[in-house]
Amino acid sequence: MPYFSFIDADTVALSIPILAVCGGVLIAITAIVVNGRKKEQEHRERLVAMEKGIIPASPAPEAEKPRYSSRRANGLVMTGIGFALTIAMSVADGIDSGVWGLIPLFIGIGLLIAGSIDKREYESRQRAEREQAGRQ
Repeated sequence: MPYFSFIDADTVALSIPILAVCGGVLIAITAIVVNGRKKEQEHRERLVAMEKGIIPASPAPEAEKPRYSSRRANGLVMTGIGFALTIAMSVADGIDSGVWGLIPLFIGIGLLIAGSIDKREYESRQRAEREQAGRQ
């Protein structure tokens, strides 16, 4: 005999989104707590080094990550979603409702354009830094 045979399908269908939202919130809270503890540990290490008379090394600056790759990826996803929504809604309810799919479509196109502009700026900055490093 199954253990949960008394739970009907409506209850299961209702609990899935509730559990998904609670899981997402729990993941966010966990990430915040872990990040706070990591920063607190780094702070303690710096204090101990200062008490011992050691000059703590300043944290190394993180290398700049190119933003264009995530914008282009998000742009491709949004463009695909918008294109699919436009077609699906046009087929299902007519061209009048298919217009709503154009919103994510144009957001995706905008992200693709922004990603390509960011890529050009990033590459020109990298070229300028290499040229300046070559002169020195």
